[in-house]
Amino acid sequence: MRKTLLIISMVTAMAMCANAQIGDARYGIKLGPTFDWASSGSTAATSDGFRLGGSLGLVYDYYFTSNVAVSSGASFNFLRMKYTFTDQRRVEDFLEEANILVSRRVNSVNIEIPLKAKFRLDVAESFKAYAEAGVGLSFNCKDYGKDCYSFYWVTSEGEGYVDCTNQYRPLQFSMIFGLGVEYEINRDFSAFAQLTFDHAFSNAFVSVLEKQTGSILRNNYVGVEIGILH
Repeated sequence: MRKTLLIISMVTAMAMCANAQIGDARYGIKLGPTFDWASSGSTAATSDGFRLGGSLGLVYDYYFTSNVAVSSGASFNFLRMKYTFTDQRRVEDFLEEANILVSRRVNSVNIEIPLKAKFRLDVAESFKAYAEAGVGLSFNCKDYGKDCYSFYWVTSEGEGYVDCTNQYRPLQFSMIFGLGVEYEINRDFSAFAQLTFDHAFSNAFVSVLEKQTGSILRNNYVGVEIGILH
């Protein structure tokens, strides 16, 4: 299922670029670091701060007027978060499962397809500023986590990261906001720099884990991106 979604998203992104031969269409590439953290709609899960991740992707803008466009593409996000949640686990030396606090570091890979409205403003010759807002659909590809917990005299710390992809939903939805500047290099190419805020509004945990832990977990990041448009 996840491989199928990956193939569909890549074909969609390539189709966008292939059709970007109209005068009002622009396409390009982008990359940059992200500052990732988790948020929660419940007291059963809390964020343990920021971690540094990264993102790279394709950009497709179609302009209806000289300064109003619909923006899409595909972003390959490498998110790294840390958080604490309550889980029911059987602990060594205890016969029954107990509710314990689990501290997890997780590295995630997803592909996000955004759909945004983009508005530009002429600032000076060759310079434009812009703002954009919209939604994103993320296809979760892989998750690797490392758990640590202490329960009375029992302490457990994972030796390495293990695959925990089945604990996270394959699809997630988010709100996306961006602010940026664009510099026209020549008639054909422009460079841009952008600050992006991406906030998921769907629970990352699968329904079984959500019921078991009572936790709601949402992925968030602020990205600093640079790129080239043609």
